[in-house]
Amino acid sequence: MNVKDLVPKDKHDVSNINKLYSLTDDEMELIVYDLLEWIQDYNWPVAQELISLLKERENIIFPYMSDILRGDNYMWKYWIMELIIPDFSFEHKNALKDDILALINDPDIDEDTESIREIAEECYRNCGF
Repeated sequence: MNVKDLVPKDKHDVSNINKLYSLTDDEMELIVYDLLEWIQDYNWPVAQELISLLKERENIIFPYMSDILRGDNYMWKYWIMELIIPDFSFEHKNALKDDILALINDPDIDEDTESIREIAEECYRNCGF
């Protein structure tokens, strides 16, 4: 079995979710970014199925969080701060503190992206800072 074959093919593809849970950390590392991409919109059925799996692999997904928070995909940032970071260990939350503060203080956030500032503030509070 090629682990890449387990990556969802579309937003409705939940056919391999149970198989993903059986992957070793080494196998998961090969596809974790591909899986994280599917939570860019939590309204997608596959995103809802992947959240628990990804949260169980905190040590594997953590290295990607800062890049996502610094990126330009506002929906992805929103769902990461809403659904994943608050459940991280304090060590990982603390390592992302500056990225979250940067979003709170981002001068480029406008009325269309104000929800990012709001969720960043909520995430900051939920992280215990």
